[in-house]
Amino acid sequence: MVERILDAAARVLEEVGYHGASTNRIAAAAGVSPGSVYQYFTDKDEIVATIIGRLIEDFAEDIAPALRHAAIVDPASGVRTVLEAVLDVLERRAVLLRALVDRVSAADQAEALRPVRARISDFIYQTLAAQREMLAHDDLDRLTWTILELTQHLPVRYVLDRPPIARQDFIADLSRIVLDLAYPQTLVHPQT
Repeated sequence: MVERILDAAARVLEEVGYHGASTNRIAAAAGVSPGSVYQYFTDKDEIVATIIGRLIEDFAEDIAPALRHAAIVDPASGVRTVLEAVLDVLERRAVLLRALVDRVSAADQAEALRPVRARISDFIYQTLAAQREMLAHDDLDRLTWTILELTQHLPVRYVLDRPPIARQDFIADLSRIVLDLAYPQTLVHPQT
């Protein structure tokens, strides 16, 4: 029943957005009574919070293979692999992401993303530490934070804003920025 309600809620959010969604509309889409919804959730915001939590869990699961692959290839290939995986996940859920991103406070987003950010931050830090001799400088905390912020925020904005930039060009540009930030200019960059 919970899955049915959450699936219906995600469809409703995609169709009418956060403000158009209501527990009654979610119940109707799920084919259950509003009372059934309230047996599992106190209100729309609890439903939305649960959906966000699941989106983040799915995101972490979906990019895990790319992170594992990135750990064993050269930096340029690794960055590109991770960025492609991030965009794939975001693009699959773009409509729902659009319905949620501007309706959830920055503090709530940060709290919900904390476990995933910690995992990705650890990956970035460890990758940089293993290649310390190739880095432009040795402030790993600074590099880790900056790379994490770039690779978290810019792909989301790309998917939501749909700028007139080809996907492969966006990936090449962002890869170059990340690589230039961490590695000397002599490192081979991905092709544009």
